[in-house]
Amino acid sequence: MKFSAEDFRRLYAEMPDEELRSLVRDELSEVARPRYDEELKRRGLQARPPQRAIRPVAAAAQPRETAPEAEEPPEVAIPEEVEREEEEDLAAAALFKSRAEAKGARAVVQSAAIPAFLEDDTAAGGGFRVLVAASYVDQAREALAEAGLSRG
Repeated sequence: MKFSAEDFRRLYAEMPDEELRSLVRDELSEVARPRYDEELKRRGLQARPPQRAIRPVAAAAQPRETAPEAEEPPEVAIPEEVEREEEEDLAAAALFKSRAEAKGARAVVQSAAIPAFLEDDTAAGGGFRVLVAASYVDQAREALAEAGLSRG
């Protein structure tokens, strides 16, 4: 199973304005980013600017020796013929016995700005799976573990 552009379109259309605006555009996949932009435009919203991380200034930092600057590598041109993949593989982030648990887990994953879907595999005895794009599995499992909902 894969996330298609249409899956992202439906997901973003269902999100409340604040939840949609809370997503970090630069962290979205190549498939999701254009659908996010379309939904913001459709609603007349603007994305929130990314927040900068605040880093403490090191007290009395000692000067360091640095290596001489190296030449920058030449830029590599990407051929225009390269087509972007329009779908990503889905993978199970977690498995739950009840629909209520799975819905709660999906909400946790979505609150971490990760698109998630439920798959009802109870007919085959598998339970309810929380599915995310394969590239987000580790992040989704981390969010579930922090919420005390990790199963799988």
